Amino acid sequence: MKKELQKRLSQYTAAAAALTVGATGANAQIVYTDVTPDYTHPGDEITIGLDMNNDTNFDFAIASGDTIITNTNGTFRVRNTIVAPYGSVASMNAVAGEAPSGYNYALALNMNDMIDNTLNWISATNTMAYNVNSANPYNENWNGVTDKYLALRFSSGGSDYYGWARMDVQAIGDSWTIKDYAYNSTAATGINAGDMGTADLNEYTLDNLVHFINQTNNTVLVKVNGDLEGGLVNVISMTGQSVSNGAVVNGTYTVDMNGLQAGIYMINVSFGNETVSRKMTVR
Repeated sequence: MKKELQKRLSQYTAAAAALTVGATGANAQIVYTDVTPDYTHPGDEITIGLDMNNDTNFDFAIASGDTIITNTNGTFRVRNTIVAPYGSVASMNAVAGEAPSGYNYALALNMNDMIDNTLNWISATNTMAYNVNSANPYNENWNGVTDKYLALRFSSGGSDYYGWARMDVQAIGDSWTIKDYAYNSTAATGINAGDMGTADLNEYTLDNLVHFINQTNNTVLVKVNGDLEGGLVNVISMTGQSVSNGAVVNGTYTVDMNGLQAGIYMINVSFGNETVSRKMTVR
């Protein structure tokens, strides 16, 4: 059953990613791209493309599926997410993974893990998360994780480059969020997972450090990177009324849109004299 679904997913045609790419900056050899706002995929068997060096050519495809499979063992609802090399040089692109039981599992690295030629690189489809009938029967590395890193190797101009993409993947298997990605622009040179270069807080705007994540329960999760401490959230209606406010706790604050009147609201996140804002529409 698993092999069948993985084979079918690997044949999907990658579509354009619905990503709003924010500021990109190069510090030393690291080229960093923030996905603003964070892009959350709810399922529905579609594929997005990931363009590591932003040259308009997709280097990897990330796909999710929600499928009913019936065979001699019964009927199963299978929900999963895979990542695969993509593009004209797909055979040279690769995902760091492992294959302990004959299936390819993408690694879920921690911040500061080294990404270089010492990892096991797989130029084929890698499963990230897998859920069967509301359970996780296999040992996929991405089942229900937050702030983990895909290790990616891509080819450009005949040279190989190493990079990472930071994601959350829910245990249900087909819902995930991509937050940012980066690569080392020096060919054949490793990069630490999460490395954005030598920039510090003053060199990056708040836009790069505060993320707004649309969630399926009609809420918006405000997530603050660890470089920032504290933070106050205030949601303002178009008439100037504060409809929700509070402090960021443990790096997050949830804006509940349930019960709000239809209209446009501003989510303001303040740190001292600096504020980052996002528009929110309630229908």
